[in-house]
Amino acid sequence: MSQQYPRQSNFKPIIETPPVSGEYPRESTLKPIIETPPMSGEHNRDMSRGSFGSSKSYDSGPNPGTYVIQVPRDQVYRVPPPENAHKFKRYTKRKTNRNCCRSCICYTISTILLLILLLGITFGILYLIYRPKLPTYTIDGIHVKGVNLTATKVTETTITPVFNVTVKTNNPNGKISIYYEQGSKINIYRDGVNFCDGKLPAFHQPPKSVTVFSTDLSGSGIVLSKSAREKLLNEQKNGKIPLEMDVKVPVRIKLGSVKFWTMTVKVKCDVTVNELTVKAKIVSQKCKVRVTPW
Repeated sequence: MSQQYPRQSNFKPIIETPPVSGEYPRESTLKPIIETPPMSGEHNRDMSRGSFGSSKSYDSGPNPGTYVIQVPRDQVYRVPPPENAHKFKRYTKRKTNRNCCRSCICYTISTILLLILLLGITFGILYLIYRPKLPTYTIDGIHVKGVNLTATKVTETTITPVFNVTVKTNNPNGKISIYYEQGSKINIYRDGVNFCDGKLPAFHQPPKSVTVFSTDLSGSGIVLSKSAREKLLNEQKNGKIPLEMDVKVPVRIKLGSVKFWTMTVKVKCDVTVNELTVKAKIVSQKCKVRVTPW
């Protein structure tokens, strides 16, 4: 008597993986499938009593199976492979360097803001103590040479003007002295044309004082067209010739025993004279003063 025993196995174990640290336990999708291929042919055994008692036949066991493992994508790249380990180290090092640079920049900005705040507080205290005021400037006199408007030339006129300007400056501050330094510049314009230029003398002006000084300004090769010469003649007949004077002078102020850095004083005066001669008189003037701290 013989019987047939099927050898095909469909055993499918489910492998549970432990949760990764920081994640909630979840059901793993790792489900390896073990499939044993069927054995070639079916073996018939002689189950007779004589053969069963005298000899035993054993199978060699199941053949090695084939494993199909499904791994989620988020677990595949959790740890960089060895060949990319140096790239990971380089990236983390670069991130550390960036954090250091940001810290240095924040520290520098904070220091600068703190210094600005301290300077503001210091200047505020000094302002409350000394109550500084801007100096005032006026033009006491203008004498002009070298402007001949009666030339017979019809097309154009070339002039070489020389201006002698007398300026009066007033320092109204009681505890502040002003030092006028070298490097000043003064220009006189007429209808946007630079008639002449020159310099102011360097001097020291004590507190609560008035200083008067004269300076010569000269120009050369100033060409007047026929229309410009006629306009200037008409203005001279009316006794109103407008001029513009610009002054830039470096100064340093002294509060008590403290002498500050060099600042720039800018003066702009709109002056009207009756004629461009040595007997010229000032009809009107208006000056504006502005100080730039650098």
